[in-house]
Amino acid sequence: DYRQMLYVADPSLGKLVRYKLQASGDTLQVGKMETVASGVEVRAVAVDGLGNVWFTDEPNQRIMRVTAQMIQEGRTTPQTVYDGSALKEVSSPGGIAVDNFFVYWLNKAGGQGSGTLVRALQHPAVDLGGNVTSLVAHAPGVHKLADNADKCYGICLALGNAYFSDEFKSLYGVSRAAVARSEEVAITGSFTEPRGCAYDGDSTVYVADKTENAIYGFAANMERLMPGREMVKAAELQGAFGVTVFTDLGGAAKAA
Repeated sequence: DYRQMLYVADPSLGKLVRYKLQASGDTLQVGKMETVASGVEVRAVAVDGLGNVWFTDEPNQRIMRVTAQMIQEGRTTPQTVYDGSALKEVSSPGGIAVDNFFVYWLNKAGGQGSGTLVRALQHPAVDLGGNVTSLVAHAPGVHKLADNADKCYGICLALGNAYFSDEFKSLYGVSRAAVARSEEVAITGSFTEPRGCAYDGDSTVYVADKTENAIYGFAANMERLMPGREMVKAAELQGAFGVTVFTDLGGAAKAA
C-alpha cells in the first residue's frame, strides 16, 4: 500500500527511494530501501491519491513521474512530463505537490519570470502509455499561480489553498483553483529559513525551519487566506528541511 510508504528525495543518491513505515506505539519502524526511479537527481517528491509518484529533477530541468502501474510492474525508468528545454515555466524546479488532477511545482531560478508557483495538468493531451519516457507537454495546460519570488523551496496543499516558502523568512498562500495569477497572501514572515511544509489532512500545516532547527504548525482550516498567522513550535529537529505527515491505520497523525 503506497499510503504506508515514505518517499525520500536525495539528489546525491542518484535515484528516488521509498521505505515502508509501520507505527508501533509512539514510534515508527522503517523498512528496507526500495528504488522507485533510477538515474535521476531528485529534489522533491509527491504522491497523488492513486499512488502515482511525481518528482522534480532540478539540474536536468524536468518534472517527472513513475505511475502506480509502473511501480507495480517494477519499472524504474521514469517518464518526463514537463521539460525545461521546451517549457519556460520549468526553471530549476524544487518543491512539488499533487492532487488528482494537477501537479504544482516551485521554481528555484527566475521565478518572477518563469513563475514562482506553477500549476499544470497531470494528464496533458499526449499519450504516455507503453514505454514512452518523454514528451513535450502543451503549454495551454500550464498556469502560473504566483510570480512573487525568484526562488522558493517547499509547497503543500491544504483544502483549497497552496502554501509555499521562500528562501528567506516568509510562507505564502494562494488559491490553488485560480484561473488567473492570484495575489499571494503572506501567511507569516516570522521564519528564519523556511523549507518544506506538509498538511495533516485535518486542520494543521507544518513548516520546517532549517536555521531554527524546528518544525512549526499553524491552523490552516480558514475560509479565506489570512496574513499574520501564529506559528506554534511542534518539534525540534537539527537542520529541519523536509517534513511530511504519516497517519497510521488507527488514524493517529505523526509529523516526520
